[in-house]
Amino acid sequence: MLRKRIRTRRALIVAGVAAVVAVASFTFGRIYLAPDDPAVASPGEPPSDPGAVTPLPTPGPGDSIDTSKPGWTLPYLEADKALPRFDQVINGIAVGPTARHTSGTWCTPGQAQWVDASEAEGTPLALPKQLPAGGVATGARAVRCGDTIVHSEVTIEFPASPTSAAEIAAGKSWFDVQHGGQMFIDKSLFAAPGFSSQIAAERWESTTVNGLPAALGRPILRDEFGESAVAVLDKRRSLQVVVRGFDVHVEDLLAVAREAVR
Repeated sequence: MLRKRIRTRRALIVAGVAAVVAVASFTFGRIYLAPDDPAVASPGEPPSDPGAVTPLPTPGPGDSIDTSKPGWTLPYLEADKALPRFDQVINGIAVGPTARHTSGTWCTPGQAQWVDASEAEGTPLALPKQLPAGGVATGARAVRCGDTIVHSEVTIEFPASPTSAAEIAAGKSWFDVQHGGQMFIDKSLFAAPGFSSQIAAERWESTTVNGLPAALGRPILRDEFGESAVAVLDKRRSLQVVVRGFDVHVEDLLAVAREAVR
């Protein structure tokens, strides 16, 4: 339940090569730094035994979901795991388990190096300074090849309210409390656009962001629970912007994407 208005704030930039938290540890920067090691964005497996959990189909908008029960997410996660995943092209962007973008000729072998995110300022790879209220930016960094910044990334954390667990236990829906979440912004120069993702194929759709073609992968439940992503293609600047979310509403995901492609 973020759905917070974008507000101006200076991102809390962490210099150097601080590691991005594990849940968003994939990075297109690895394409420049380790081209033989494909970047795969894979959500963690739910801690469940498939034989002990009955998968439940995605509920309709009017169907109730009791989020106060321990393990309420597991049946939906099991059902989602069974959905097909395959590569496809949406709005000119390849998405799927083995899709990836190609980086072109900006880098020669051994040339790429991690640098402070501030070096991307004034370039198309500059990271956004306007975040949803409550968002804390960490792990910001960029990749330089010679005189060119070719990649930048940052994680945005949304801490849960201290009272969220008690509110849910008292019967308030998980979707109606500040349950916390995370976004990961990735900006890269490309020769051919692509994004590696384990979001189910049927959850992907075409959309636009600031008039640019984009591919949107929706989360598992209510446009909020689970992994989501939007990949935006800016051919004029040879720029691909990906915003990946975990337990954040699609409206917030798209709002951050609009800021990131400015």
